Amino acid sequence: MRDLFGYVGRVFITFLQDLTSIFHLLKETLVQTALIVMDRKRRKQARILASVDEIGSFSILLVMLVSALLGIGLTVVIAFNLDDLGLLNAIPGVVVVTVYRFLAPLITGIIVAGRMGAAFTARIGTMKVTEEVLALEVMAISPVRYLVVQRFLGMVIALPALTVLGSFTAVFASLLFCVSRFDMGPNVYLTGILDVLTPTDVLSGAVKAFVYAVSIVMIGCYRGLIVEGSAEEVGKATMVTVVWSTLTIVVLDTVLTTAFYG
Repeated sequence: MRDLFGYVGRVFITFLQDLTSIFHLLKETLVQTALIVMDRKRRKQARILASVDEIGSFSILLVMLVSALLGIGLTVVIAFNLDDLGLLNAIPGVVVVTVYRFLAPLITGIIVAGRMGAAFTARIGTMKVTEEVLALEVMAISPVRYLVVQRFLGMVIALPALTVLGSFTAVFASLLFCVSRFDMGPNVYLTGILDVLTPTDVLSGAVKAFVYAVSIVMIGCYRGLIVEGSAEEVGKATMVTVVWSTLTIVVLDTVLTTAFYG
């Protein structure tokens, strides 16, 4: 029992240390981001659009596919419960609220965390193991400015855009399914959407995506920057990034949903 409490205590202390380090990394990232945004020359060197393109091109097809299947699956489940009650016209409202308020930001965040968060850790971790990060420090180049800021700006632009696209794709797939399966007119579906969808629903998804983007970048880059040892440690750090990013997104989704609608 004593060993159990000792283990829990060590894990908790390590968690607090990591949380503090991530907070300091975020502060330094924001400072370096402000310097780059205000300096035209540095802004060009940062290759922000290239980072946005990389994140988007790696994730867009998967996000659209998963969102479409999610929209169809959600429609089937809702219709199964509403068909007996003769309330099929309520499907659009239920689908659009569920997608925009909860599912689309959550699923998109998890997909991007699994793909890009792991990539951030693997790339920066490899540079750390091969002492390329140390070489940057020797040349008086900030590793945060060189390695983190570009990914930070790319992610906070790309993830909200992917979330909006994923939400639209899920609702559009649901519309097509309802038109083909239940003979529901497109005008009926669109009317059902407009009756319930509010600007707050769209805004909440964008805010969630922005918060998730910051979390993914900070966790992924931090885990890469603290890697020590061999290539095996890079693999372990990548695994930890995926697990912690996913868990963080789920927790933040619950907190933010409660803040918006609780």
